[in-house]
Order: sequence, then C-alpha cells, then structure tokens
Amino acid sequence: MAENKRYIAIGAVLFAVFLFAQTCLFVVKETENALVILLGNPQDVVDEAGLNLKLPWADIVKIDKRNLEYDLASAMEITDVNQERLTVDAFTRYRIVDPLLYYQTFIAGAGDSRGLRRSAQAGIDGIMQNSLRQTLGEVSIDDIVTNLRAELMVRMAERMQGEARKFGVEIIDVKIRRADYPGDIAQTVYDQMGSARKEEAELIRSEGQRENTRIQAEAERKRAEIRADASRQALEIQGTADATRNCIFAGAYDGLPVVVERIEATEEEGAAVDYGVGVTCRFTNNTAVRDPGRAEFFAFYRSLQAYEVALKQGDSTILLSPDSEFFRYFNNLQGTR
Repeated sequence: MAENKRYIAIGAVLFAVFLFAQTCLFVVKETENALVILLGNPQDVVDEAGLNLKLPWADIVKIDKRNLEYDLASAMEITDVNQERLTVDAFTRYRIVDPLLYYQTFIAGAGDSRGLRRSAQAGIDGIMQNSLRQTLGEVSIDDIVTNLRAELMVRMAERMQGEARKFGVEIIDVKIRRADYPGDIAQTVYDQMGSARKEEAELIRSEGQRENTRIQAEAERKRAEIRADASRQALEIQGTADATRNCIFAGAYDGLPVVVERIEATEEEGAAVDYGVGVTCRFTNNTAVRDPGRAEFFAFYRSLQAYEVALKQGDSTILLSPDSEFFRYFNNLQGTR
C-alpha cells in the first residue's frame, strides 16, 4: 500500500508540474513578440526570447517581428494624369514595430492570431490602394513605366508610412510588380505605339539617307580635289622631267657640259634658259670648248631612235631621196656623205 501511495504522489506531482507548465509558462522565439492578455486587456509586451511566467488565466498572443510581405489581393486599375487607364500590380514589405498598438487596432473581430494578421493586411491593403491611386494619378503612363518608376515607388512608401504608423506598422518599401494597359484597350494601344515607332523609324531612316547623301557628296568633292591636285603635281613633275631632259639633250647636241638647276642662274655664271617649270638649264661657262665627238654621238643616238620609230613593221610606206639626211648613218658610220 505504501508503495502505491508513493507512486500516486509522484504522479500527482508530475501532473501538477505539467499543469503549471501549460498554464503558467510560455516560450517566446527570437522572431516574435508576445502580448500578455488578461481578461481581454493587454497587460505586457514580451520582446525578449526565452521562457516566461504568466497567470494561469492570462492569454498569450504571438506577433511576428520579422520583415513581412503583402501582395495586393488583385491588380487594381488606376487613371493617370492624362485620364488613361492602367492596370497595376504591386507589393509592400513591412514590419510590426508597436505590437500593442497593432493589437489594439486590429483585434476587434479578429478572434485569434491568424484573424489578427488578416485584419492587419486588410488595413495595409486599404492604405496601399489609396497610395497607388494618389501617387500614380499625378503622373503619366510613361513616367510610371519608365521615367519615374523608382521615384514613384519611394513616394508611395512615404505616403503609406504616415498611415501605417497609426496602427504600429513601419513600411519598408513598395514595389510595382507590373504596370500594363487593361485588356480591352491593350491591343489598340500597342497598335498605336507600333505605328508611332514605325513613323519614328522612317524619320530616322530619311535623316540617315540625307546624311549619307551629304557625306558622299563631300567625299566626292574631296576626291575630285585630291585627284586634281595630284594631276597638277604630276604635270609639274613631268614638266620638270621634260625640262631636265631637254636641257641634257641641248648640251649633248652642242657638245657642251650643262647644269640643271631649280633656281635662276646669274649672269656671272653664264647663259641660262628658264623653262618655266622651276628648272634652269645653263652651260657651265661661256668659254667652254665644244666637244665634236659628244655632239656626233648625240646625233647618231637620235638617228637610231628615229629609225626605230619609222621602220617598225607595218603597212606604212616612206618615200625618201637616197641622199636624204635621214639615211646619213646607213652607209657611213661617220655620218658623212
């Protein structure tokens, strides 16, 4: 009997400990805050993680203190500053910074922790929709889609911040997930945008063609100038070469040494001939002795060149007198008759 009584006593103690743990102890995690509710009234906020004591008849409501996210229940339609319709889908990130105010604002009709969160998200949804309508209604669709997208999201977050603080919530940011035309007008708008882009493309092409024509004309003008300058330089060089050759021929014909210069010769240096191409031909001096052999060789060389040209194979017939000057070297190498 004594043994049974001891077991009963131990069981009673264990049950009492279990009952005490269930009714008087609660655990708070690092990711949450706890509200101690006594007879429907919040009594304390526990924000430190660990094991805590409470009265057996007190209730505990856990509130998440991590960053939370809320998506709009459905994409909403707004009207921009130009009265054009646009369908917008967005989401916000927030955290609960005042658990007590949060609880007092949304507990009415919530029932439990899940109901409390649903009630809070309904409140966030309301201020988010108001912020979207007010902010996006002040600008054009182009600003919403491209030009001011980042700035508009900051404006929406700032607008929501003031309202959210009233029920203990801090807005971290707001993001526009999608902004598009409503389905009933989307195709018409896209067709208009396509036509506008085609017109813009045609304008760019015409401007490009005009610029291409201008560049080609400029290139042709420069090409003509370069070719004309090159032709002028070529003629000058050829004229200089011909003048030099004629000077050398003249000296060879007379049997006198000559000097070809690109400057005018002075009277003291001897007689000079200006060919008009920047070349001056002059004899080395006025007292130079004529070299008959040199002159004779030049005459012989020139005759050979004349024979080569005149006696080429062909249909031409030449009638000359046997004692013509042309045949002076045919029968006599000294060129004497």
